[in-house]
Amino acid sequence: MNKFLFVVGPTCSGKNNYTYELSKLIDIEVVNADSIQVYKQLKILSNRPTEHELKIVPHHLYGHINNKEYSVNNWIDEVKKIIKNIQSRNKIPVFVGGTGFYVQSLIEGLSEMPSISNKFRKQAEDLFLNKGTDYCLNILEKYYKEQIFPKDKQRLLSRLAFCLEYNDTMENNYGSKVPITPNPLVIQVTMPKKDLYEKAELRFHQMLKKGALEEVKLLYENNKISKTLFKAHGLPELLSFIKNKSSLEEAIYLGIRNTKRYIKRQFTWWNNQKFSQLNLRINYKKRFAKDSIENISIYLNEQ
Repeated sequence: MNKFLFVVGPTCSGKNNYTYELSKLIDIEVVNADSIQVYKQLKILSNRPTEHELKIVPHHLYGHINNKEYSVNNWIDEVKKIIKNIQSRNKIPVFVGGTGFYVQSLIEGLSEMPSISNKFRKQAEDLFLNKGTDYCLNILEKYYKEQIFPKDKQRLLSRLAFCLEYNDTMENNYGSKVPITPNPLVIQVTMPKKDLYEKAELRFHQMLKKGALEEVKLLYENNKISKTLFKAHGLPELLSFIKNKSSLEEAIYLGIRNTKRYIKRQFTWWNNQKFSQLNLRINYKKRFAKDSIENISIYLNEQ
């Protein structure tokens, strides 16, 4: 059965609970679509599923990456294999998470383009370190009309490396997109922003009680933190306290504030998403999986 369900929405909206209710009604397996929950080191701070929840239904791609760079391309490659395995068991893959770029890339597909070799990546980095930003920008101006802002280092370096290797821009080499999960049903789980903010604040305090600060201390003491892992909400703020650059009270305040700001952006983004034609919108506070099962069943039974 070539059917795909997505359970998406802002942080604290009830995506996991909705999915576990759904698992009582439909034979599914859960695939993580959260860019931070892939990491082993932040089980508490990323709010990964508990041991009890993992037993409710099979889960995939949770806590399997060990503090290294991990991109949407890495995730897509793993997802393709997992989809085949789930479908071979005649089950429905359900992608659960709030990382919009992951979801969008899976539904729309990623543009194919030539890969950049390590030789030219290193050459770009050496130019940046030894010659400076302005020198690199002068090279890029030969290829790009739009301004590439110096503060966006990663974008600058990747485009510089590509131009050095192929004597052309990335954008001129994008191939066509091929959807990996065509015609999915996207279920948006949400609730009023006020409720999301309250839940985010409560969850942050609960994570601290469960040992989130100790989790971050261990990560700081044992490893250089990868750039993608560093994006975890609450991590920079708690690290600031650990490094004696702020008080714990300030770290908690900023962690909660920045999480709420992220929720606000997520709320707007999911409300405006147009990459899927089939959508259900569920207020989990008022309606549960069984209330939407009829619409889901219609989708699953369509030829």
